[in-house]
Amino acid sequence: MSRLEALLDGELTSGSLPVIVPGQGVEEYEREILRGALRRYGLPESLLADVPLPAPIYHSEVHKRNPDNVLIAGLRRISDDQFEAVLRVSDRQEMVLDHTTGSHIAGMVITEVVRQISLAVGERYLLTPSRTPRRFILNSLQTSFHKFLLPLPARLEYTLEEVKHKGLNRVRFVGRCDVLQTNVLAASGSMDLVVMDESRADEIEARQIHEMTHALAELQLPKLQETEEYAARTALSRTAAS
Repeated sequence: MSRLEALLDGELTSGSLPVIVPGQGVEEYEREILRGALRRYGLPESLLADVPLPAPIYHSEVHKRNPDNVLIAGLRRISDDQFEAVLRVSDRQEMVLDHTTGSHIAGMVITEVVRQISLAVGERYLLTPSRTPRRFILNSLQTSFHKFLLPLPARLEYTLEEVKHKGLNRVRFVGRCDVLQTNVLAASGSMDLVVMDESRADEIEARQIHEMTHALAELQLPKLQETEEYAARTALSRTAAS
């Protein structure tokens, strides 16, 4: 608010009126505070640009428990393999709270955007409704950054590049997400995912845990034996010395 008041003081002194564009994280509560500041200066509330505040998609579609962590809003299908959404970043989003560098949106947030829109497209458009729990398993994730993404409105374009159905509850798909600001590409990313029954994923995970723990035990056994032999020799030497 202090920066805003300094801006208003400067603009009023110069005789020109500012246009205030609310950025990411400036939601209805914060916008009402801004309108109040404008009223105190005797300025019209219309100076605050009427930037739409789209509702985020349901948090379960991006596998989040806290709705504040959802980064995708307004997801819709354009064609068979084309989807569109907008970015919405809350100032209470987990990565924003714990990692801020400069004025731009951090790369780790953009990577999470690619992950979330991939999950949302899979959940909403690729899977048939089922009571059987399913698991999304990541095969690969790549992200490229072309320019700073500023905390202002941004559009997301998602393209399905490959889809392979392997039964009712198993599908593998690859998609690409482009993040655009004022129609200029700021970042892009692709994600390769496989979806399967949760029970099948649990079986694979349990088998790998079993294999890994046994392999680690075998690696540690010679070291353990050496430690035991050393302890036995030390104890023997102490006995002999006494």
